[in-house]
Amino acid sequence: MSKAKCQRGEGSTRRVSPKPVFDPACARPFVAGLLSVPVAGLGQMVFGRGTRGALFALIEVLFCVLYFRVLALPLARLGTLGTRPGVDDSRQILLAGILAAMVALMYGSFHVYNVLDAARGARGQRQASRRVRLRSFGAVSPYLYTAPAFAGATLVILVPLVFGICLAFTNYNLYHSPPANLFSWVGFENFKRILSPLSPWRAEFLRVFVWNITWAVLGTTLAFGLGLGIALALLNPGVRWRSLFRAILMLPWAIPATVSIMTFSGLFNTTFGPVNQILKSIGLRAIPWFQDPFWAKIAVLLTYVWVGFPFNMAVSSAALQSIPTELYEAARVDGASAWDCFARITFPLLFRVVAPVLVLSFAGNFNNFSIIYLLTGGGPAVPSSRGSGATDILITWVYNLGFQQLQWSYASALAVIIFLIVVGMSMLNFRLSGAIMQLQGEGEQDG
Repeated sequence: MSKAKCQRGEGSTRRVSPKPVFDPACARPFVAGLLSVPVAGLGQMVFGRGTRGALFALIEVLFCVLYFRVLALPLARLGTLGTRPGVDDSRQILLAGILAAMVALMYGSFHVYNVLDAARGARGQRQASRRVRLRSFGAVSPYLYTAPAFAGATLVILVPLVFGICLAFTNYNLYHSPPANLFSWVGFENFKRILSPLSPWRAEFLRVFVWNITWAVLGTTLAFGLGLGIALALLNPGVRWRSLFRAILMLPWAIPATVSIMTFSGLFNTTFGPVNQILKSIGLRAIPWFQDPFWAKIAVLLTYVWVGFPFNMAVSSAALQSIPTELYEAARVDGASAWDCFARITFPLLFRVVAPVLVLSFAGNFNNFSIIYLLTGGGPAVPSSRGSGATDILITWVYNLGFQQLQWSYASALAVIIFLIVVGMSMLNFRLSGAIMQLQGEGEQDG
């Protein structure tokens, strides 16, 4: 629109307002997007992109045919999960419904893109020359190259994950198991029974959860402490053949964890284990490693420390070697003791490097299934429990509920809770890593 013009007469000034001018180009994006809502590609075809619009319309036609011939029935049956016991299989209905819902969701995302593309094209962002078209294909080509991997990951990872989450909202157990019986949706009932203050499940969940946190914290701390202590000892200039000692101490990491765990299972055997034989030979009583809850927890912690300390030793050694020696020399000149050097130089600089690793180790140890399952099997048993033993953590309790107690719905609900906890730990790790990087940046600026 042009600016307002002023006409000046004798002794007066008269302002003439311009007439509003309607620009059709301003309405083109809205019209193009509106046309592409009922019919994909129509907005593109109306505003000069016929080939692209025809391709989008063809995709919509193919989806409509696929929907009415294949997807409509699985989506409709997804709400009931079957109505004919002995004929319908709720598991197959749920799986088919998940696949159909994913296809429908993918098309919904495409349709939204179709509307936005029509609006952008009508706004004048169309590329005309062949060279620019080749560039636009180059921008799309990474998605085409990764499409097979994305489809494989969807089938192998995403579909089972969604299927397991959906089971948490059903009553799938031994008494509602296809094909003889059907299971149905129960909403958040399983989560209420596990977390409700008045539910008997809550006390067991809290017992297992507290031990799970204790196991993860103590295991991570002890393994890191032992690894750090050995790394500090090997960095002592007075130690000879440090490379040989370091190679020997890395052997527990090189040996498969399953072999080490089974070895410790024999070492801690109450009847003929070498540990108890040595205790008896010096006049002490044999320890019921796998019969007493306290000693069973000590056994799994000792086993994890043996398996986990070499990794922490390697990380600590690399971090310690990156600390400048000039800092220690200046501290000794100022009269600092060995403890002062460790507390004020070594540990703060070391912690900045290893803190994200410790958080990741804690998150991994939180779901460390192999040590608990192979060493104690979750035992010893706890009276009146619902599938959890004294050393069971949440992930092994999920296994017991699903494959031994055949309570798949509760197992899935617990798996969802574990997933949320691990996601929270990962977010904490990202936040902690960002804070450490920021501190490092501030330290470099101050330096």
